[in-house]
Amino acid sequence: MKKRQIVILAVLLAVLAAGYGILVFQNKKAAKEEQAAQEKSVIKVTDLGEIQSFSYQTLEQEKLHFKKKKDKWICTEDKKADLDQTYPDRIANTFSSLTASRKLEDIDALEDYGLKKPAYIVTLNEEDGTKTTVKIGNLTGEEYYLQVEGEEQVVYTVAASSAEALNYSLEDMRDKESEEESDS
Repeated sequence: MKKRQIVILAVLLAVLAAGYGILVFQNKKAAKEEQAAQEKSVIKVTDLGEIQSFSYQTLEQEKLHFKKKKDKWICTEDKKADLDQTYPDRIANTFSSLTASRKLEDIDALEDYGLKKPAYIVTLNEEDGTKTTVKIGNLTGEEYYLQVEGEEQVVYTVAASSAEALNYSLEDMRDKESEEESDS
């Protein structure tokens, strides 16, 4: 009788282990499918290489140029300004691999999107000499309209956080700690 109970328990344990294995396999498969679907739904706006310089201009016509020298960003308008490197790094990183939530095609009236007179114009220069210009237009909810030069019939919507990287003046970008040390 005990042998029979042990055999039944062993069979039951084997069935439960097999069921658990099947569930784990199905969950992994579902996770991979979900990740593949998410990756497929990502709309790449820019996928650039190493950025060596960039500039941006605001609607108020303030224009700033940044160039990388020996792994350090400098502002060409004020080469002696000691910059907090997180600001230019964030801009270069954000715009070198920009993704969109929507891609609108066959656009005819750029003024409807604020792209006739954009709020920002960002120009990025890659290490290999490739130049990419991005125009940022109106804010729509929590996203901005954006257009890449050369894609005149396409407008993207990107997260507002993308443009937030441009909301700092040169004065804001100065390395405050470094300046305090030099004043001492």
